[in-house]
Amino acid sequence: MKINQVIGKRKGTLSFEIFPPKGDFNSGEVRELLSSLSLLNPSYISVTYSAGGSKNNSFTEEIASLAAAENHIPSACHITVINSSKEEVNNTIDSFQKRGIENVLALRGDLVEGATGGGYTHASDIIPELVKRGFCVGASCYPEGHPASAALSDDIRYMKLKEELGASFFVSQLCFDNRRFFEFFREVDRTGIEAPVCAGIMPIMSKAQVNRMIYMCAVSLPGEIIRILNRYEDDKEGLMQAGLDYAAKQIAELYDNGVDDIHFYTMNRAEAAVGLVERLTAMGYLKNA
Repeated sequence: MKINQVIGKRKGTLSFEIFPPKGDFNSGEVRELLSSLSLLNPSYISVTYSAGGSKNNSFTEEIASLAAAENHIPSACHITVINSSKEEVNNTIDSFQKRGIENVLALRGDLVEGATGGGYTHASDIIPELVKRGFCVGASCYPEGHPASAALSDDIRYMKLKEELGASFFVSQLCFDNRRFFEFFREVDRTGIEAPVCAGIMPIMSKAQVNRMIYMCAVSLPGEIIRILNRYEDDKEGLMQAGLDYAAKQIAELYDNGVDDIHFYTMNRAEAAVGLVERLTAMGYLKNA
């Protein structure tokens, strides 16, 4: 099923992101993760794609295929293009089609040192081809602006371009501060972007993880997050539970203010997704979960 048929149609959807295993493919572990997530009735799942020609890229489409075929979850494969030649990207697209993949999240990706690439410069370069090949195409967006952008307005204009080229939904970079989300959504509305936008939410798993996100994604930290990190710095389980409490409150506020679609970065931790859904269900937001 195509993702634009299941989001932007009703209030309060929740989707999940997972990533392929870093080592050898363990079908049992992957099936267990997908089975656990399917019980939570996600609107869809997305499966990430490694940069620089990693062997794990073949796992991306295999996992997405399993999700759709065995768990009946609409699924999307990520594809990053900055490090790949046109031939490599076309081969990947051919493989997606052979496996029956219907949804692709088109991303530029981060430039890898030593990668040859050269086929594409921006995610927008590949969107028309994906649309032409019959995929439902999603694209990324950045509530606090892309780290390389001079201003948020630049990113909003780029979103509009992606939509005009055929992107039919967006998934946002993670954001811990709803004030930034609300500012971003106001600008999206002013620009006339009509494609649904899934707000990206990441659970706090460790202080090191948050520090990486600050460096890689240029996200800001509200005072409450800093207090949680300091309070539970040496309590791994306590930090996870407090982080899920924060994520649930953040999502509830987004739902209450008209944000209909949430994308949760599971970090391949089924217990995090379960904990989040339990909280949102208890709060009355996921009555059918």
